[in-house]
Amino acid sequence: MHSDPRQPFDDRATGLAMLGTILFCALSGAGVGVFVAAPEIGLVAGGVVGIVAGLWLIPALINEFRD
Repeated sequence: MHSDPRQPFDDRATGLAMLGTILFCALSGAGVGVFVAAPEIGLVAGGVVGIVAGLWLIPALINEFRD
């Protein structure tokens, strides 16, 4: 991490947070998809939801913790 208190998050930490959000949503979607016998569709849908959620969630969290 940076030692600059005004910029506590670097690009690697932001990328790992985004990756974790996408993987969590994709695996959750696959788990839900098992119940309807279509885990592949759930995996893809969860991945898309994870990308959208990550694009909204990660910057919002970084801005909140930055203040």
